[in-house]
Formats: sequence, structure tokens, C-alpha cells
Amino acid sequence: MRLFVCTLLAVVILTVNSAHAETVPDWVKKTTKLWTEGKITDNEFLNAIRYLLNKNIIQLESKTEAKSTSDMATVVIPNGNSRVGNVGFYVPLNLQVKSGTTVVWVNDDNILHTIQSQDEKGNVISIFNSNALKTGDRFAYKFKEQGTYHYFCTIHPWRVGVVTVY
Repeated sequence: MRLFVCTLLAVVILTVNSAHAETVPDWVKKTTKLWTEGKITDNEFLNAIRYLLNKNIIQLESKTEAKSTSDMATVVIPNGNSRVGNVGFYVPLNLQVKSGTTVVWVNDDNILHTIQSQDEKGNVISIFNSNALKTGDRFAYKFKEQGTYHYFCTIHPWRVGVVTVY
């Protein structure tokens, strides 16, 4: 449950006022602090998020979830992504692309990362797997078949992402 809530929170932080996503509103920080300190329950926190979603105060459809219209798409590994408590994740967290698109992962972090495909149980599989990527390094894979492709960083296994091919 905590992993789901952390992932949802990351999406919320990345999509609140998407034009100003680099600024996290104080009320989001305060509510999150209350939750992480155990002063409000998971249900109370989730209900607050649901309320914001239902009232369209937070909209999950943003440029990070937009479908790709070209034959190339990029996923960024943002700076600070290696820290467990950081909400950096991959940007976008769930990339949606058409079949035949080449996805390029770019490491903008100041530490090594990998891109490893995994099955629905979290086991590494041999669809696409990068070597360790230094800052500025890129890894590309062309998605030829429709499906949902999960991946993670073997160095920081709490960092996961998805490519959905339609």
C-alpha cells in the first residue's frame, strides 16, 4: 500500500499545475508530511488525493503521459533519482508510444543507472537491458510489438517505469 501511495504521490507532484511542476505547493508538502509522520492514515491521505482528482484540482493527464506521435520518444532519469526518498522516478513514469517507436532513456542523474526489462513478477527478462549508464549516457530500444513493458534500475530497484505500446 505504501509503495502505491508513494507512486501516486510522485505522479501528483509531477502533475500538479503541470506548467509549474518544478514548484510543489505548500499544502501538498504539509499533507504529505502529516501522512509520513503517521498523523493521518493511508485512507485519509488517499481520500484527499481522490478529492483533488475528482474536483479536477489535480489532473493526471499531462505531457508526461501524452501519447507519442513520432517514431522517437525519450524517458529521462532525473537528477536525484538514486535516493530512496526522492520522488524523481522516470519522466514520464508511464510512456505511451505506438508500435515501431524507438524509446531513448537519458541519464540526467549524477550517478550510474541501468534500464532492465522485467516480467510481471519483477524478474529480469532479456527484452531490453542496458549496461550501466553514466551521466549523459543514452540507451535506446525499438518497440515493435504492442504490450506493456515494465523496467527498473538494478542498482536502485525501487525505481520502476512502464512503456505501453499500442
